Amino acid sequence: MKKLILNCLFFVLLVVLLVFVMNRNYFPTKAMGSDGYLGAMVDKHAYAEKLTSPRIIFCGGSNVAFGTDSKSIQNATGLPVVNMGLNASLGLDFMLNELRDIARPNDIIVISPEYYLSVYGDYKFKKEAQRIYPPAGKYFKQTPAQFLHDFFINDLQKNFFITFSHFTGHQIRHFPTNVVYSRGSFNQNGDVVRNFAPHPSHDFLKKFVLDYQKNPDIPLLNDFKSFADAHHIRVYFIYPSLDQLAYNAKSKLIASIDAEFRKNMSITMLNHPEDSVLPDSLFYDTEYHLIPQGSRLRGQQIIKLLKQNGVGK
Repeated sequence: MKKLILNCLFFVLLVVLLVFVMNRNYFPTKAMGSDGYLGAMVDKHAYAEKLTSPRIIFCGGSNVAFGTDSKSIQNATGLPVVNMGLNASLGLDFMLNELRDIARPNDIIVISPEYYLSVYGDYKFKKEAQRIYPPAGKYFKQTPAQFLHDFFINDLQKNFFITFSHFTGHQIRHFPTNVVYSRGSFNQNGDVVRNFAPHPSHDFLKKFVLDYQKNPDIPLLNDFKSFADAHHIRVYFIYPSLDQLAYNAKSKLIASIDAEFRKNMSITMLNHPEDSVLPDSLFYDTEYHLIPQGSRLRGQQIIKLLKQNGVGK
């Protein structure tokens, strides 16, 4: 009986070891989606790392990716700028942990989250980010069930496929490079700059969903402010760009959100919600995504706000 138990344990350990070897992410540059929109995370981190501090770092969801003119801000302030904004599905907790990882003393951080930005985001989306940029695994937590599912099923399938394809020469499906949501749409600073026009239909502006809830983001933002103060980092809050039609429909609720921020958040706020409202014609395909003309206009607004608060030359 004892020998049977030992043999079973040995077999289980052997299976676990085999799975461990097979599900490693040996080739993250070949991960599915590395040439897509999410792949820009790799480039943003590489650029942030090579810049000398003090740097201006922008953080938020896709409103930041589509709505920041980093080069103009860099020229106006004389400080290097990196735009870390990507997608709200990463969640605010992920984004702030990412900032904790890359921020240095004397940096200036500008946080511009979407309204009621999800705290924890979408787990599958965060896992895709980790496959493309492995250090992203430090920015979110897994439940035991998620860990076991990834270890024995999801990671095993995806990572082994990439490893197998690498050694056999199997062609991996590439993401289209001539579309807005691709890695090639970002410039060196991390802004979406591909030349594109507004979406032919603006029906999405009539479908803006925003319902009252106790703001889940304030405790996380206050905690990050404490971290920033302890590490001699300046941090500011700017409201996200929002189209006029969506704002008009939710102006009373947005005013109450603003009041809650001003009462309970410790981060310095540089503007009011209405200051970030822009004409519908400057938006692409959501109420947060500006076309290049819109991001240039918003860039000038941000420059003015930063200079009013002593940032840059």
